[in-house]
Amino acid sequence: MQPVQHQVSAGAGASGGRARRTEVPAVERKRASGLIVGSAMGLVLLFAGTACSSNSSSSPSASPAATGSNTTAAMIGAGSIPGQTTASLPAFPAFYDAHKDVVLVTDAYPKSAAALYHANYAPSLSAVKPASQPLWYIIKGPSASGQITVLGSQPGEGDYSPLWRTVAVSWKSGARPVLLTSDNMIQDLAKKGELALTATSQIVNATVISVAK
Repeated sequence: MQPVQHQVSAGAGASGGRARRTEVPAVERKRASGLIVGSAMGLVLLFAGTACSSNSSSSPSASPAATGSNTTAAMIGAGSIPGQTTASLPAFPAFYDAHKDVVLVTDAYPKSAAALYHANYAPSLSAVKPASQPLWYIIKGPSASGQITVLGSQPGEGDYSPLWRTVAVSWKSGARPVLLTSDNMIQDLAKKGELALTATSQIVNATVISVAK
């Protein structure tokens, strides 16, 4: 086993001696290296353990926040607000082709229409081109029991729009009122002279929010 050179610096004495060279066996060097490596490994494990402990201690506080965020996101959307179709909203049923949809009125023009439907007055609706919008029919005067508004379209139809041109419908003298459930029925009875149809200037923003199946 060949000795290795190890330089040791000696303190300066009265005589001012120079550094001495001593020979240390290779086995001692390996032993010292082992101690250094072992100590370094110990420090690495110590720091790793501390980091893991820190992460695990912070996890519980992060978890509820994440859970809360997911819960909040899941609650946002249609149907999350209780009583969406109660009388507190200007929503009402309307016939379309013999079934009932639900319509939500939000805006109307002119002011008289806004007051009638308990909706926002929207002057800009006056700029809407009437010919581009579907019709809805409001029955005035005597009518059959259970009579409600009749729609000329609904979501899924090619001419559907939430902006409606309003047509007032009334039974002519001598005609016997029956339940009107479709726009085609109204048009047919008008052609027979039993119904009077009067176009109005009312434009109403009323979205169909529920379509019967």
